[in-house]
Amino acid sequence: MASSPFSTSSRLWSDKPPTNEIVPPPGTAKAGKAYPERLIIYHAGTGRITFLACLKLTTLFVFGFFGLIAVPSSITAGEPLYWTASLLACGIIPVVYVAYFTSPFVAHIHLHLPPFARWSRPILEKFVKTAPPNTKIDITTMSLIGKPRVSSMMLSDIKPAKSRLGLVNYARDTTLADKGRKWWRFKAVGEFSIQETHVDLKKIKTGWAWKELAEQIHKKAAGAVGQK
Repeated sequence: MASSPFSTSSRLWSDKPPTNEIVPPPGTAKAGKAYPERLIIYHAGTGRITFLACLKLTTLFVFGFFGLIAVPSSITAGEPLYWTASLLACGIIPVVYVAYFTSPFVAHIHLHLPPFARWSRPILEKFVKTAPPNTKIDITTMSLIGKPRVSSMMLSDIKPAKSRLGLVNYARDTTLADKGRKWWRFKAVGEFSIQETHVDLKKIKTGWAWKELAEQIHKKAAGAVGQK
């Protein structure tokens, strides 16, 4: 009996292309594979990413000015306590506000592909439409200083959510990820803001893959609710 294109047999999960697919000629720039092992399927836009990174850094500079210059100067000058406290608040509030509302912002999403799914778009489409729960994805957010933070997880880990005034639309349980973490390390990112409606996914040739995966995530969540 002919095996499925997504059979878990060693032959189909090996690095050899399926016999029914046209393989690019040897010596091409991508060594015969149409897609990389780690495929980008979502990009929030260079302008938006740059703006938020600069905004985060600006709030840190503001905090540094008030916390290291304005507040000490106020204490030295013998200013009233309420005035010193207000100066400190001017430095803290922007940092806390920006950190709270921008920490879930997703800059990129990458999909890890098995070898057989990298040969052509038809095979990739079949894989995405039937992606198993243990399919690995990398979601990149930004730290407080604008540095990329990559959160690796399985497709089954992420679920639809709604929090932070509707800004967060996906979430995952980080209990296991936080278990065993050093006390000085930031906790794992558990909430994500993926703004599909504000980003033109057509600019990314593989943006359709995230749309397909997102539909699967929502359908699975709806099915789980219906079974309760």
